[in-house]
Amino acid sequence: MPFRRWRNILISIVFGAGASFGSGGCLPKNPPLGNDLFNDLEGLKGAFYRLDSDSKSVFNAYGFEAGMATIADDSRLINLLQKELACYLSKFSTRPDNAYVRLFNKLRSCMGQINITTLNYDLLIEQSLASNGFNVDYNASGNGVNLLKPHGSSNFLPQLPNGLIMSGNTMIGCGTYVEGLETKAVSTAHEVEAWCNDQNNSDLSPVLAMYAEGKRVVVNRDLIKYTQNRYSEIIASSCLVVLVGIKYIVHDTHIWKPIEQYRPNLFIVDPYPQSTIDWAEANNFNNTVIIKKSFDKSIWDITKAVHRELYCT
Repeated sequence: MPFRRWRNILISIVFGAGASFGSGGCLPKNPPLGNDLFNDLEGLKGAFYRLDSDSKSVFNAYGFEAGMATIADDSRLINLLQKELACYLSKFSTRPDNAYVRLFNKLRSCMGQINITTLNYDLLIEQSLASNGFNVDYNASGNGVNLLKPHGSSNFLPQLPNGLIMSGNTMIGCGTYVEGLETKAVSTAHEVEAWCNDQNNSDLSPVLAMYAEGKRVVVNRDLIKYTQNRYSEIIASSCLVVLVGIKYIVHDTHIWKPIEQYRPNLFIVDPYPQSTIDWAEANNFNNTVIIKKSFDKSIWDITKAVHRELYCT
């Protein structure tokens, strides 16, 4: 779909876990927030279910990030957990009444001015863009709607070169297990599951950051670093940043520092936005609008804010 452009105005919309959770219109349900994610994964009776009781007690008492910090640095275990997480989150799908679908339909005339970033691993945004006739450009290189995933994605699958076999290796105590493989972004949960079940990929996992403090990436870390750098560049050129369903997390400096540095206008959408409000006030953001609504209740608010910035600036 060709884009119409207004002057040199760029807008960034950044989605967090609260956006997918609050987007309505999902099958089989909406993706869970972090506090409920472990229970869902344990219920699969797979890799998370087989964790030792000490780790499980930390997940249940202190949350997902704290639980992941207890996992031994062993590629055989971490790759299994990452695969299970990717398979689970790739299976959520949008209905026509989903908030992502409705928002991109409302903004279709100005999508050429909009950069989308999501901190989520699910594929709801990709599905919603496709249902509106848009192509996705994960590199923000002008080949579709810019969609940056600075924490990786369930569908980012590393590809072994022809003739290369990796199987049965154990890597312990290293930051990144494998680097430099070509990454293919697939479209469906079936493709993700088939890749994860392929024994040729036993020493690999999809390219997604571990859901833990530091957001460690064990496969193709350089790809994620590139995406985070592109995110910073795009924030630098954005006059408005819309934050939807994001809680401020102090150690996620790759997300928050560019906003602090380049100081765009902020439009915060969240039914419980206090952590993000505290961050904005601590950094003396005076150009901030707060919408205390869930994502599915705020489509018109976001649309008006974007159009106001484009037409009135």
